[in-house]
Amino acid sequence: MKKAILTLIFGLTIVLQAAGRDGLAIVVDPASYDAARTELEAYAAAVEQVNNLKVYWVIDRWGVPDSIRTELQRLHALPKEPVVGAVLVGDIPVAMIRDGQHMTSAFKMNQAQPRKDSSIPSDRFYDDFGLQFEYVDKDDDAPYFYYSVTPESAQRTHPDIFSGRIRPTDAGVTTRHEKLRAFLAKATESKLNPRPLQQLFYFSGHGYISESKVARIDEKAVFMEHFPSLKRRTATIGYMDHTDYNPVKQHLMSELMRPDLDIAILHHHGSWDTQYLNAIVRPYSVKDAKAYIERNIREHVYAAYRKGRNADSVRTALLARFDLPDSWAQNCLDESLAEADSLLSAGTDLYTDDFAVYGYQPNTPLVIIDACYCGSFHRDNCIANEYIFQPGGTVAVLANTVNSLQDKWSDRFIGLMTQGGCAGDLARFSTYLESHLIGDPTYSFAKDESAVDIDHLINQRKASAWKKLLKKGTPDQQALAIDQLVALEAISAAQIEDIYMTSPYAVVRLQAMRSLADLGGEEFIRTLINASQDANELVQRFAVKYMGQSGDERLIPAMVTLCIANNTSDRCTFDATQALPCFPKEMLLEEFGRQFDSPKVQYIRKDSVRTLIERAFTSSGRAAAELDTLLSKYAKPREIKMAVRATRNTPLHYMMPRMVAFVRDGADEEMQILILEALGWHRYSYQASWLVGEMEQIAADENFSPKVRAEALKTRNRLLAM
Repeated sequence: MKKAILTLIFGLTIVLQAAGRDGLAIVVDPASYDAARTELEAYAAAVEQVNNLKVYWVIDRWGVPDSIRTELQRLHALPKEPVVGAVLVGDIPVAMIRDGQHMTSAFKMNQAQPRKDSSIPSDRFYDDFGLQFEYVDKDDDAPYFYYSVTPESAQRTHPDIFSGRIRPTDAGVTTRHEKLRAFLAKATESKLNPRPLQQLFYFSGHGYISESKVARIDEKAVFMEHFPSLKRRTATIGYMDHTDYNPVKQHLMSELMRPDLDIAILHHHGSWDTQYLNAIVRPYSVKDAKAYIERNIREHVYAAYRKGRNADSVRTALLARFDLPDSWAQNCLDESLAEADSLLSAGTDLYTDDFAVYGYQPNTPLVIIDACYCGSFHRDNCIANEYIFQPGGTVAVLANTVNSLQDKWSDRFIGLMTQGGCAGDLARFSTYLESHLIGDPTYSFAKDESAVDIDHLINQRKASAWKKLLKKGTPDQQALAIDQLVALEAISAAQIEDIYMTSPYAVVRLQAMRSLADLGGEEFIRTLINASQDANELVQRFAVKYMGQSGDERLIPAMVTLCIANNTSDRCTFDATQALPCFPKEMLLEEFGRQFDSPKVQYIRKDSVRTLIERAFTSSGRAAAELDTLLSKYAKPREIKMAVRATRNTPLHYMMPRMVAFVRDGADEEMQILILEALGWHRYSYQASWLVGEMEQIAADENFSPKVRAEALKTRNRLLAM
C-alpha cells in the first residue's frame, strides 16, 4: 500500500491514506507498527472500505500523552476530512487522572492513597478536548503519566471523538505482538463481513441492583426499542440469572461461545481479574443448611490460622456466637477440606486464568461488562483483554477501568450499533472517565434501513439534521437528537417536557429526563414527579435518584408515595431509602402521616406497616444532625472529614448553608477544601444556583488562600457543568 509521510511533529510520524468524508486516527507505537504492519494496513484498508473513513497514521515515537493529544486535536480541527475517532494500538502511554473523581460514576478513593490506586486510567485524556489538565508526574516502572484536572477545565466529560484501546501484553503464553496480529486479523475479517444483529443475550449476577426482577423484565422490553429488528420472528433475546445454576460460570461461558450470538450484556460485580457471578449456594434443606454453616465456620477459622491468629480461639468464639455444638466445627484446619472449600468458592466466579483452564474462547462480537474494574487495560492483564485476545470472535468490549455505579444507563444508545454508529460511540456516550471500548472502536453490525452517519452528524453540529431525526428517527436516534439539540441550545425545556409526556419509548423518556436534569427549572421538577410513576423501571429508578439529588421540597409527596407503595421494585425501594436523608425529616413525617392515613392506602396490619415505614423516615435525619454537631471547632477533624465525605453520595441540601458558613468562619485550609469539594458534587441540587454565587465570592476573596480559592472556582464550574 502506497503511503506519503507528510510531517514529523512532536516526535509523531503522521501518514495519510486514501480519501474519505471523515477520518480515523490509528495511534500506534513504533515497535507494534513494525511487528504488525501487514495486519495494521489490512485493518486500515477495511476501515476505509467499510466505514468510509480516511485513515491518519500517528506513529508515537516519543511516548508522551500530551504530544498525541495535541495531534489528535489538530486532526479533529481540520476543515476537510477531520478525525472523528481514534484507536490507540499497542504501548500507547496511559493517562492517570487525578482530581476528577466527580466525572466517574462511583470512584471516590482518598487521593492520599498510593497514586496508582487512587488515580483513574482514562482515555478521555485523548478524546475529550474540553478537559484541561496539569501534568503531575510519571512512573518509572510503568507507562503511567499523572495529570490533575484544572479548576478552569470543563468539569464534565463530552468526548469530541470516539476512541478505543487495543493494548496487548505479554501475559500468558502468547507475546503482545502475536496477540496484536491475531486480533487485527479477526477485527478486519469481522469488518469485511458485517453480520446482522439477530441474537442478544443478557445476564444478571448476584447482588446487582438489589437483584430486582422488575428491572430485568423491563430491560428486555427496552431492547426492542433499541433494536426494532429484534421483533422479527427469527430474532431472539436470551437471559440468564445467577440463580438459574450454581455455579453458573460454565453455562455463561458456553452461551458466549455461541457463534451466532451478536451482543452479550453482563450485569455483575467485578475486579480487574474477576467476574463475580454467583453467591455461595443457598441452602434448600436442613442438610444443606448444616453443610453451609460448617463450611462457613471452617473458612473463617482457616483464614484466621493463615493470618497467624489463634485458630482455637476463633473456633470457640464462633461456636459460642451462633450457639453451635462442638461437632459442627471439627477438622477446621484439614488441608483437604480447605482445598475443597477453596475450589467451591473459585467455581462461583470467572477469572482471567479460566480462559486458558477451560479453553474459553468467546465468539460474541460485542460484549458489555457492566462491572467495576474489568476494563483495567493499564494492567498486565484484565478481563476485557482476555475477551478480545482469545482466538474467538469477540472484537469489542465496553468495560470500566475503576469502580462503576450499579444505577446507570449501561446500554445508552446501543441501538446505534445498527443505525449508523459504532462501538466507540458506546464509550463516548457513557460520559464517564472510567468507561472504555477495549478492542475495535469502529466495529458495527450490518446497518438497518434507518442508519445515518452518526459521528458525521455530531461533528457537523447542524440543528436541522437532529430535528429531523427527533421527528422521524428510531427511539435511540430520537434520544440522541435530544442530547445534541440541548448541546446546540436548539430545544427548550418546555419542548423536552412535552417529549417526555408524549413519547411511547422508555429510552426517549429517559433521555428527556436526563436533559431536563441539566437544564433544571420547573419542567425538571414536574417531570420527576411524573417519572416517579413511570411504567419503565429504569426511568422510575433514575427519577428517584434525581429526586434525592435535587432535594426540592415539592418532590416530597412523590417520594413518600413511592416509600409507602406495596409493590415498588426492589431497586427503586433501595434508592428511595437512600434518598430520604436528602429531605428534612419533619416534612417527610408530616407528608407520611397525611398520605398513610388515607383510606386509599390499604395494608394487612396497617399499624405494623406504619411503624416500619415511619422508622425509616425518623432515622433519615440522623446524618444531618450528626453533621450539624460535628461542624464546630471542637469536633475531631477525622470525624468531620468522614461526615463531609458522606455528603458526596447523600446531599444534605438544607445543610449546605451551614457548610458554607463553616468555610467562611475560618476553618483550616484542608477542611475548607474538603467541604468545597464535597459541595461540587451537587449540580442538580435546588441549592445549586445559590452555591454558584457563594463559590464566586470565595474564589474572588483574597482573604482565602490560593488553594481554597482554586477549589471554589472548580466547584463553581462543576455546578454549572452541562
